[in-house]
Amino acid sequence: MFDDGRIQQLAPPEDLYERPENSFVAQFIGENNKLAGTVMSQKGEIATIKLDNGATCQALAVNCGDVGSKTLVSIRPERVSISGKKGPNTTQAQVLELIYLGDHIRCRLNVHGNDEFVVKVPNAAGHKHLVVGETTEITWAADDARALDPL
Repeated sequence: MFDDGRIQQLAPPEDLYERPENSFVAQFIGENNKLAGTVMSQKGEIATIKLDNGATCQALAVNCGDVGSKTLVSIRPERVSISGKKGPNTTQAQVLELIYLGDHIRCRLNVHGNDEFVVKVPNAAGHKHLVVGETTEITWAADDARALDPL
């Protein structure tokens, strides 16, 4: 993949989507939620990020720099769970819009001040029925979030 004539990442399509190495690739391939913050600490492959609104989350430290560096956390919509098992990335979200798409419902939320945060809720038996305006709990695994270079 190229940006201004410079190679950004050479990889099969699955890797470009699932394992982008920088923010440009993450945004170029598929829908992507972004949360801006600063690297607070890193333990092994996991970075703890202080988001711009003061909350914290954990993500894979892919291309985020050292402690104190600005970063952009990237999370794919299908990797976020509504009312899933609680963990370090569990947070409150306000439902802003619901779009029925047959096999899933595209839910636009306000998450940590980002009102373009999207979750794809499977339209399956037992799924949580959301209502515009309500506050709900969402979560994602640290392994499904990638701390990347800021744009």
